[in-house]
Amino acid sequence: MTRSKLWARIWNTSGIGQPTLGGQDYYKFDYPGKVLGTDLSDHYGMCEWSGYMAWADVNGVGTPFRVCMAYDPNPMYIAPIEDTKLITNYNMEDPSLFAEEILTGANKIVEYGVEMHFRALAWSYPKYDDFIIYEYVFKNTGSHQVTNFRFAPTAEIGIAIPISGGWRDDDDYEWDIEHQAFYFHDGRYWDTDDVPVVEQYGLTQSDLGDPADIGAPASINHEFQSPQYFTYYWLDKPEKSDPTESDHMNIVDKGNLNQQWNRVQDDPMNDNPEVDFDQDSYILASLKYDQAPPLTTEDGTAIPGGRKPHKFERQHDYIYATGPYDLPPGGELKFVMVVACGMMDYSRVAAGGLENEAHLSDGADSLWKNIDAAAELYGRDYECPDPPPTPTNGMNSLTITPLSEDEMMKIQWPPISDSYLDPDYNVNDFAGYRVYRSTFRNVGPWTLVADIPKGQETIENGMVTYENQGALGVGYYYGVTSYDTGHNDPWPSDPTVTNVPSLESGLVNANSEPVYPMAGTSDNLDDVRVYPNPFRQDSQLRGVGEEYRLEFVNIPGKCTIRIYTLAGELVQTIEHDDGSGDVSWGSKTMGDYQVNKFLQYVAPGTYLFHVESHVAGHDGESKIGKFVIIK
Repeated sequence: MTRSKLWARIWNTSGIGQPTLGGQDYYKFDYPGKVLGTDLSDHYGMCEWSGYMAWADVNGVGTPFRVCMAYDPNPMYIAPIEDTKLITNYNMEDPSLFAEEILTGANKIVEYGVEMHFRALAWSYPKYDDFIIYEYVFKNTGSHQVTNFRFAPTAEIGIAIPISGGWRDDDDYEWDIEHQAFYFHDGRYWDTDDVPVVEQYGLTQSDLGDPADIGAPASINHEFQSPQYFTYYWLDKPEKSDPTESDHMNIVDKGNLNQQWNRVQDDPMNDNPEVDFDQDSYILASLKYDQAPPLTTEDGTAIPGGRKPHKFERQHDYIYATGPYDLPPGGELKFVMVVACGMMDYSRVAAGGLENEAHLSDGADSLWKNIDAAAELYGRDYECPDPPPTPTNGMNSLTITPLSEDEMMKIQWPPISDSYLDPDYNVNDFAGYRVYRSTFRNVGPWTLVADIPKGQETIENGMVTYENQGALGVGYYYGVTSYDTGHNDPWPSDPTVTNVPSLESGLVNANSEPVYPMAGTSDNLDDVRVYPNPFRQDSQLRGVGEEYRLEFVNIPGKCTIRIYTLAGELVQTIEHDDGSGDVSWGSKTMGDYQVNKFLQYVAPGTYLFHVESHVAGHDGESKIGKFVIIK
């Protein structure tokens, strides 16, 4: 699922993750989600794995169940019914489908004779793009009497997997008094209960939020890699067979629960089992246990009944349990839960530093605001005011072309149709486009570079066209949205909403890899330059993966560049024939900046370059120069 800012690869168990160690190329409730490049660790997952646990008295016999995508599902206990199916409904083209993306799947708890059908729903609308809503329906299609049924979605949390490695499993849990629920974020690493580890963490002096300059004070990238806040939250549940029993929220050590017991398959890697316990009673106890909240809220308000978290509560397996319920033959139970994220403003995330570290807790306000928006959306049967359609759908769906003059970039997209009608007001309220730019990541932070009112577009070959000036050697990401006029009269779907402000579509179409302005060609080889020269440890480009970019500019449109050591050893050959006046030594896409012909990173030192022109009238002309790499 990739339509909202929260991305997930979901199996027909309803869980996320990969049934082996690793799985860097799987979206694990990534927030913000983005297309992966050559660095498969360059994304922000909230969980290593997720799944669900259950307990039921089946014909009077207590029977536990657990599925976790850390393990291959065991057909003795769980059977597939339907493969996952993704339905795309961008811009709510079919209003009856309720969401822009709907993913469905189903499985069967074999010992219960109970089927579990689920669907996950996502939207790109800016107010509703920070969460995924899950609907679970359990159907007793067998003949067993299923009573005392308990259900718990689980999350083996690691913020942020894999970009920071969920660094040292140092996540914290917090308690929100208003919502009576736990939530999670990255914390500080401690080696004992009370003594913080003393380490040098660069400019931030702390590992809170996992800044990218941990252990590297000279780094130019101070980005917080784990600024996210994450949780599960119930939106709807059926009536319990014992209404007096409250829900249970339990936090256990994920290694402990994985190793002690799993009814998916045995764990052959467990060489230190705790064998003196009853497996079934352990699962039931975990579903009925109430985790004590911390002593205070994140802002310091005392919590009655709280206790200080200990050092073994940093690797969280969250068991979000509800029950008991009766599920007789032919019966159904429906549960609705939101998986939500939040974080401080992304410009602060990218900047890092002490001042912005103090704003990491803004993520809690963002998280609960997003959960309240999900509750509002579900309470309206998924009805909400609709912005105009996104100009294009999906990353890399814009046409971005570097131009050879003045470092201009041409961004193009198809126009919104003149026949467009707002589905609520039945009028064409489209008002214009907005163009955003980032030099950091393809998820921002975004700077508005153009607001193009309707009727003032430039149309070229049937495409809306906007030109933006960049700077040589700097990579750019672009995104385009649309917006409407807003309405001063009541919203037709709910007249208690007396007006609807101007709405903007989601930003869903950024380029996944940076696009660079094109330098003009030159047939005067004395104009050739290497940038930066000298190369001092870093290119000074803040874009991820761009730290080793080094390029040749003012070159002929067709030429061969050879790079040598001072001893005359050939290091690399670059064939350039795209007609532009610049070329880099390698690319982010291939992950081969500054590598030699054996795909090894080169050593620091002084290098020679030889440029040979293949342009008609200048064929064979050449130039020798030198540049320095300092690491």
